[in-house]
Order: sequence, then C-alpha cells, then structure tokens
Amino acid sequence: MTNLERAGDWLRRIPVGEHARRPLRRLYQAALAIGTLGRGLRRTLPSGETMFVSPAHRHIDWNRVEFDAFRAAVRPGAVALDIGANVGAYSLALGRWVGGGGHVFAFEPSPLEYDGLCEHIRLNHLGDRVTPVRAAVGAAVGTLPFIVESTAGEGRLAATGSTRATVEVTATTVDAFCAREGVTPDFVKVDVEGAELDVLCGASETIERTRGRLALFVELHPARWAERGLTRADLEREIDRLGLAVTSLVPDADPWTLEGVTARLVTRRRTG
Repeated sequence: MTNLERAGDWLRRIPVGEHARRPLRRLYQAALAIGTLGRGLRRTLPSGETMFVSPAHRHIDWNRVEFDAFRAAVRPGAVALDIGANVGAYSLALGRWVGGGGHVFAFEPSPLEYDGLCEHIRLNHLGDRVTPVRAAVGAAVGTLPFIVESTAGEGRLAATGSTRATVEVTATTVDAFCAREGVTPDFVKVDVEGAELDVLCGASETIERTRGRLALFVELHPARWAERGLTRADLEREIDRLGLAVTSLVPDADPWTLEGVTARLVTRRRTG
C-alpha cells in the first residue's frame, strides 16, 4: 500500500457526513489516478498474479475459497459467464485463466459498476477476451426494474411490488444469450443478490446441453429470497428439476444457512 493510499484510509476514518466526504473522495481518487499515471493501482490476486484497479475501486478483494474453486475449474480455452460481475474482480481473473483461446462474458446491469468493469478491462488489457455485457440475467428477455444501492455489489433486481426507487435495465437469459452468441459455456458464476432462481430457470437448456461438463457456481442469498416471496424449498425444487445437487465449497458447511456463500451445483446421478 502506498503512502497516498494510507492517507486515504486515514481520511475515511474521520467522522464527517457523507455530504462533506463526497468531494474529498473525488479529490483523493483524482490524486491516486495522477499518481499512477492512469495505469491504476497494482493488486495481487490470491494466486500471486498481478492486476490493476482504478482508484475508485481500490478495496477490491477476493474470497480465497471461491477463488481457489474457480481457478481449479477453469481451463485454457474455456468460455466463462460471470453473471453479476460487479467491477470485474473475478472477470479479470477468469480472463487470465481462459487465455487467448477462451472468452469471458461479464454481465453487470448496475450503471456505476458496469463503468468500473469496463475500466478494469481496459487497465488490464483484456478487451480481446473479456466482453462486458450491460444486462441483468434472469428468467426472461426484456427490461426489468433494478435497485441501485450505494454499496457496490448490493444492487439487485427489484421484487414484484417493491416500493424502492429503481432504474430500468436490459435483461436476458443464459439460454437466450448463448443461442444469440453461438457459445457453449464451460464455467458459470452467478452472484445476483437473491435472483438465483430466475437465473437457473432461464438456463435450463444450457444446463441440459452441458450436463456433466459445466462448472456451475451460485452464490446463495437466503435473506433476499423473502423479498421476492421465495423460500429455500422453491430453489430446491428447481435445482432438483434441473438434475443438480448443491455442494459446499467448505467441508462440513451448509451453504443453505449462510448469507452470500457460494456453492457448486453438480450433476445429480439419475436413477431408474
């Protein structure tokens, strides 16, 4: 961490209101950008690889358990879908792993996060293998209301009847996107803050077509399901219909009981 970054962390702890903090934040981020000559701040991935991030997203990080599981599942030449890419922490890592012969499609509907994603692709010179897609992924193609949160990564599709302020975003499905682009994914990561069921419903054809070959990871958000009128049983029924089973990335942990924990969905053995 540079001296300028340390100064920024000190400024963050000063007890001032958001109204006063906002212009200070902009000035600080501009100073960081000048200090790096526009190349971004250097960050080290858990695997030791280096990437560059914009000053506005300098606190980007990775969950080591997730990171290791994703790394083990991706091979050079793979096609990966990063659904709920945020500013691209995993999209960039995936872009390194798939190599020049592979490709990553990174989906992010939130305007600010999408801009950060595009900036990070540029800073890391991955435009030839990481394509940002400004769209939500769900159960149908069209437009959907999206809640933009002040905290990065917490934006989400609005539930029916929600009274929260929203913006309209483009929506697609895994099946529709893969058919349109003519791609077959080898790896899919889903982090959609409670809309997991919609993504799975819109991916049934792709899951069937890639049965036994697709590395499918889904971050579960039980606390968000109630907002959408859903229960664990609703997701279990769909996962069962798809012929899948939920497995934990952490030994002896139950991913259904924890908020924001990624699980792997694997092909269930068919009987009869």
